[in-house]
Amino acid sequence: MVCALGAAVCFGTATVLQAIAARSAAATGPGGDVALLWRALRQWRYLAGLALDGLGFVLQILALRSVPIYAVGAALAASLAVTAVVAARLLKVRLSRVEWAAVAVVCAGLALLGLASGAEGDEEGPGWL
Repeated sequence: MVCALGAAVCFGTATVLQAIAARSAAATGPGGDVALLWRALRQWRYLAGLALDGLGFVLQILALRSVPIYAVGAALAASLAVTAVVAARLLKVRLSRVEWAAVAVVCAGLALLGLASGAEGDEEGPGWL
């Protein structure tokens, strides 16, 4: 479950870093989609976001090897809460009380899911699976 939550943190943080880089790239000059992409790719925040996406993918695969898929999916859905918290910090976005409550509910739901999830069956699938 640690890998799944780590993937959620990576994905949520990557989203904010890429948003910062895209805003900065859009503000530096005109141009179509390709020009904007090239300007974004030259910024460390965008590249750090891509690296975090890659790390999150690896952590997701590791989590899927040891945790039931429903638990991994729920943990990855928590990346939205991570995005909100990181955006509040880095983008100076002010979250309302309702939004903070939603973040708390997501965290509590994940904790309850983790406590309620049991062990999977002891049979293994075929090797190709």
